[in-house]
Formats: sequence, C-alpha cells, structure tokens
Amino acid sequence: MPWNYPISTLARSVAPALAAGCTAVAKPAEQTPLTALMLAGLLADAGLPAGALNVVTGTGPEAGAALVAHPGVDHVTFTGSVATGIGVMRAAAANVTSVTLELGGKSPVVVLADADLDAAIEGVLGAFCENAGQICSAGSRLVVARPLHAAFVERLAKRAAAFRLGHGLRDLDMGPVSSAAQLARIAGFVDRARERGVRVATGGRRAADPVAGKGWFYEPTILDDVAGGDESVREEIFGPVLCVQPFDDLDEAVALANGTEYALVAGIYARDFASIQRLARDIDAGQVYVNEYFAGGIEVPFGGNRRSGFGREKGLEALRGYTRTKSVAARI
Repeated sequence: MPWNYPISTLARSVAPALAAGCTAVAKPAEQTPLTALMLAGLLADAGLPAGALNVVTGTGPEAGAALVAHPGVDHVTFTGSVATGIGVMRAAAANVTSVTLELGGKSPVVVLADADLDAAIEGVLGAFCENAGQICSAGSRLVVARPLHAAFVERLAKRAAAFRLGHGLRDLDMGPVSSAAQLARIAGFVDRARERGVRVATGGRRAADPVAGKGWFYEPTILDDVAGGDESVREEIFGPVLCVQPFDDLDEAVALANGTEYALVAGIYARDFASIQRLARDIDAGQVYVNEYFAGGIEVPFGGNRRSGFGREKGLEALRGYTRTKSVAARI
C-alpha cells in the first residue's frame, strides 16, 4: 500500500479480496502503518474471522519483497512507483503469480475553447493541488486551447497564488508534502525548469506553515507553455506543480494528452459532445473525467495503461484479480 492514501487504497484492495473469498495480507508503506493496523483491528472487532486479513509492517526491501516473492501468494496488488512496480512484477514472475499494478501518472486535463471556464478553473486547481499534488491520478498537465491560453493561465495563477498553506487540521487550502526528501524532489524539478527558461506563472518556492514557521510546504506552481519533451512534462513530480501546454486543434490536443509514457486518467472540460466523445475515445487513459475531476466513486473501475500499470481496482472489475475462471465441459 502507498503512503499518500493509506486507508482508502487499503480498503479498495482488501474489500474485493475478502468478497471473493480470499484471505489477504496487507503490507502498508513504512511511513503510514497505523491506519492498516487500526482497520484490521476494527474488522476483527466486527467479527471478521482470525487470519482472513493480516497486516505485515516493515520496509519494502525486507517485508514487501519477501511477500511478493513467496510461492504461497496467489495474487499481488501493488500501488506505487513505476520502478518498484517493475521489481514487484519481476519477483512475482518467478512463481507465475498474477499481478495488478497501479503505478504513476502524468495526467492531462484538456480544456476546449467552449468550456465552462469557471468550472474548468476550479477543476484544474483541484486536479493538481489536492493532497499537495501527491496523487497518482493528479491532473498535472493542462492542455488548453490556444485562444484561451493566456487569460486562462492568468486566472488560474491568481487563484493558485491566493491558496492558504498550513496544517490540515486548520482547514486551509493546501497542506504539506510528505517528507523533506519529497520537498527537495519537487523543488529540484521546478528549479531545473526555471534554469532551462521555462516561465513560472506562479509559485516555484518552498514555503512554511504561517503559525509554526516551518514544515514541508511548496507553493502551488504553474509552469507555462512547456515543451512536450521537457522533463517536467514527462516525469511524475508528485507535488503541486502544473505544466501548461497550449494546442491549436483536436488532433494536437490528443497528441499532447498522449505525449507521455503514462496513461492513468484524463480530464476534459468542454460543451460540444462530439468533441468530448472523440477525446474520450482517442486519449489513452484508464479513466476519463468529463467536466469534473477525481470523479467516479468506488463503483467505477480504476487503473491505467502503459507505464501506469494494468488491471483494475474498484467496481465489480476489481473482483477479477481475486478470482479464477474455470471451464467445465461435460457430456450429459
């Protein structure tokens, strides 16, 4: 399980496993083990049979690696980085163990010229700033119609610059990132982009909690008119950083949206339904959100293509990973 959404990611994997009649072993991220232990305790109190859900804590190289390589494991569901996911798949292959991988993303939000701009502004802000951008499905690329580009970015930057940063329990606009190492990673991407001449429309600096005067905070940051080959466009930053890419027609919008190795989700803001249908068909993504972002709920299958992984979690589709098809042919 990853550290960024430790209880919801755990629940979406454990629930279909138990529903399919399997026992489950959960290995939470070493940064966030308590939620998994608490949930297991609650399920035991609710009457779940002993041994149906097991929690193993520890580091990935020790506890996680031992689990995914164990011949007694029939299926592995992993959520995390691409590099670790590749390692998980290699370890599972030795036992021909099936795998569900939900990996990284660099998801586009496409805004057409006829979009409801107020809704698009709010949707894009949430897409790259929710949980301080530490979401695999974050909308971290804005693919925007060129006639809207300048005015849209100006409005978006003004809203982002007004975000109140601080401790989450004070109900502000955005909280901290997970660690000093993650903060340094985010800052490194932005600093290198600035050195390459990329325009920073807003943000681009470390920040602190206004009350405590410290903390791992980074301002909501917009990198404007970024070339498709730039590392800030190609790589998952996992922080509140948005890359803007203007387009001239739908063909270019699709090409830009599909211009990375990731294919997890995509967002579309538009009114013309024919254009929406074409984009939803041609953009390579496991989920497509239309005129909203982070949509769908627990009922809708979730997962990616290409380097974003394979297999699906949530919805009835999630049960497939925890079941096997058996064919019986008989002469009666």
